[in-house]
Amino acid sequence: MIDGQEVTVRKGTNVLEAAKLLGKDISHFCYHPGLSIAASCRQCLVEIEKAPKLTPSCQAIVADGMVVHTDSPRVQEARRQMLEFTLKNHPVDCPICDKAGECILQRHYMDHDHRLSRVDVPKVRKAKHKDIGREIVLDQERCILCSRCVRFCEEVPKTAELGMMFRGDREILDIDDNRRLDNPYSLNVVDICPVGALTSKDFRFKIRAWELHATATTCNGCATGCAIELHHKDTRAYRIVPRLDPDVNSYWMCDAGRMTYKELDPDLRIHHARVDGETAPLAEAIAEAARRLRGKRTAVVYSAVETTEANLALAEVAKVLDATEFLARRPEGEVDDLLQDADKNPNLRGARRAAPDASDHMDQLALEIAGAAYEAVVFLGGLAPLSDVARQRLSSLASVCITDRRSELSDACAIVLPAASWAEVVGSYVNRQNRLRVLRPAFPPLADRRHPADLLHHLAVALGATDVPDARAHARALAEAYESDELRALVDAAEDVRPPLLRWAHMRG
Repeated sequence: MIDGQEVTVRKGTNVLEAAKLLGKDISHFCYHPGLSIAASCRQCLVEIEKAPKLTPSCQAIVADGMVVHTDSPRVQEARRQMLEFTLKNHPVDCPICDKAGECILQRHYMDHDHRLSRVDVPKVRKAKHKDIGREIVLDQERCILCSRCVRFCEEVPKTAELGMMFRGDREILDIDDNRRLDNPYSLNVVDICPVGALTSKDFRFKIRAWELHATATTCNGCATGCAIELHHKDTRAYRIVPRLDPDVNSYWMCDAGRMTYKELDPDLRIHHARVDGETAPLAEAIAEAARRLRGKRTAVVYSAVETTEANLALAEVAKVLDATEFLARRPEGEVDDLLQDADKNPNLRGARRAAPDASDHMDQLALEIAGAAYEAVVFLGGLAPLSDVARQRLSSLASVCITDRRSELSDACAIVLPAASWAEVVGSYVNRQNRLRVLRPAFPPLADRRHPADLLHHLAVALGATDVPDARAHARALAEAYESDELRALVDAAEDVRPPLLRWAHMRG
């Protein structure tokens, strides 16, 4: 029983997690459900009847007949005292700290202490903005010695770069001699740090957390398809952080996947259709593309990076044109036994579903384009790696590129149709586990940008096809095929739901 309410949990569950089932958030710093238990911060103390003293709830395993009090006067006073102790030498860096607005120490102070400091002597000074890795800056003054980051490096990537040095009020977090925090998962320590001691070089001083909206979506960095949150303001993305998915990525993601938000740079976006280098109305560009493609020897190029819906829509166009099919994909890259997959394509399996017989020999396509084997080519996305000779040849063909941002390929094509990016559409990927991974729109596509599946739908109709599914119809069919309630709910939503502000989405970590 917890605070007078009965709760039944699985064997081995700790009191802190059991309390969450009743909607009680016991304050804590060092505990993290994805890491071993240290019970060092003593912030989660609770009163257990028949126990001689207060007990850390993260370490106390629920037992039959246990009676727990989480908010008794004794517990409340212990929390306040522990917070005062934690804050004794903590710098007042909130005005310049990147964690401000999502700092667990700030939240606990407001909830449980909220008193003026009694410290009237100089605080202990420690190293600030210390460069300890490729992506990480350490501020030792802000560290509350919770050891989350130390345990993460030891238990998840198993690289153990971090450790605690010295004792008492001189104890510090630091890297071992002659080592750097450069493992492929280093940025996870920023997520799990309850304060602003470990910060990301990429995100430092960019924007305040409370200005950001958070959209739950899927990473497009590789075939793993990690669950992520995209943090953004207006139509600009600022960072990606992992989202809990026990079946795919747990609480973590790799550093490389976090950097994929940079391809959403607004300065690279294509907003309007282009025909022979000149801006054109979207409807006219689609009609002109259909006119040029009709009756030609055509190749179509699917994309292992675009959504399954877009690839299925291209298959409809290929059927109308009786086209030869190719598949463009990213080259293989770094791999490990944790989350990084050698296949750097988020949707190779979804593209194969749409075009099972498509050839992935892009060098063959480049040779055939250069040799005038085709009179027309349709590219989904700007990924296709073509030789300089082949790209130069495209401007003289009926070449159409459906893409969201400028590239060498889009610049070479005669007609460009402005597609929405993965952060602007409802769509899906199929990951390496053959699971359907859902994309949610973070912000609306502006100007003439449209879901690539809808652009291809309109192109197929302009070519004379009938009863061709649009993006929503393809998504609904995939939701049924994969029994995805998440995608089904998105497709059937009456209107777009604005992503919540990060400050209303509780705290990360």
